[in-house]
Amino acid sequence: MDLPYLQQVALAADNLGYYGVLIPTGKSCEDSWLVAAALAPITRRLRYLVAVRPGLQPPSLAARMAATLDRLSDGRLLINVVTGGDPVENKGDGIFLSHAERYEVTQEFLTVYQRLLQGEKGGLQR
Repeated sequence: MDLPYLQQVALAADNLGYYGVLIPTGKSCEDSWLVAAALAPITRRLRYLVAVRPGLQPPSLAARMAATLDRLSDGRLLINVVTGGDPVENKGDGIFLSHAERYEVTQEFLTVYQRLLQGEKGGLQR
């Protein structure tokens, strides 16, 4: 996919009154954060549901990226937390955790992520 095509889809969804669009994450996808950042300025109301995979980036970075993109898009950022289910894709991304471990990492990620977005400082206490 190229940027003009993605822009065409975003503008059509915005003009048709759609609430939002999912920007997926995965090895076969473009980076969801960059795609949302490229499309937000050309739309007025459309929200962008950006997929986030705990374990691929620290929660402090994800929180900073989310806060920035939310401000730049006038509050139109939505977050989709994906724990990852495809073992081949997980291994390709350097994630070698079991199903239960991925959910544990996700819980830790969300705890820190939410605290940071609420203005608290600090990370996990280990």
